[in-house]
This record gives sequence, structure tokens and C-alpha cells, in this order.
Amino acid sequence: MLLWLTIIVTVVLIVLVAICNNSNNFGLSCMIEFLAIVMSIVLFIMSIIGLCMNAGIEGEIAKYDARYDSLVYQLENDIYDNDNDLGKRELYSDIQAWNEDLAWYKANQDDFWIGVFIPNIYDQFEFIELK
Repeated sequence: MLLWLTIIVTVVLIVLVAICNNSNNFGLSCMIEFLAIVMSIVLFIMSIIGLCMNAGIEGEIAKYDARYDSLVYQLENDIYDNDNDLGKRELYSDIQAWNEDLAWYKANQDDFWIGVFIPNIYDQFEFIELK
């Protein structure tokens, strides 16, 4: 989607500059040039943000896989099964944080306004069911 947005804005900027150069109305020409400059700056910033969010995505996937596997292993093997259950409480809070983060990312990766900046990798992860 970011690629198509970049192409569309680039075409619009080219058309605006062409109209500006052929225009006899000086006030309209200055306004169109100003809008083209503002749009190009916004496009540049959006491209940088998009590149930063998608750079190193394989490492992010590996990090989330390891976190998911660790939490599921701890939950299934009752690692913190003892008298005081302090470790189990911490494990449950970690699982709750995992589920909340995953729900947030899954919802926002499909959002029209900010989904451009969030990579579509979160559908491959699952929520952790508490016992």
C-alpha cells in the first residue's frame, strides 16, 4: 500500500508542477508550488517512517516467535508451580501483555490510516489461552 501511495503522490506532484509552469496566474502558481512542496515533504517523512518500521522485519518475527514459544513452554510445563505462586502471577501478567500487544497490532495493521506503517506479520501469531 505504501508503494501505491508513493506512486500516486509522485504523479500528483508531477501534474501540479506541470500546471504551475504553464499557468499565467501567478497567485495560483505559487499556491500550487507550495502545496507540492508540502506534499513532497510529507511523502518523504512517510517513506522514512515506513522504511524504518519495515526494516529488520525478519528479526522482529524471530523475536516474537521466541517470546511466544517461551511463554507457552512456561505455561504448559508449570515452571512456576510452587507455594507462593509469585512466579505464576508474573507469567500471567506477561501472557496478558502478549495478548494485549498482539490484539493491538492485529487491529492496527488493517487500519486504513495507520496500517501503512505497521507490517502485516501479526496474523501468523496466536493468542495464548490461560488455564
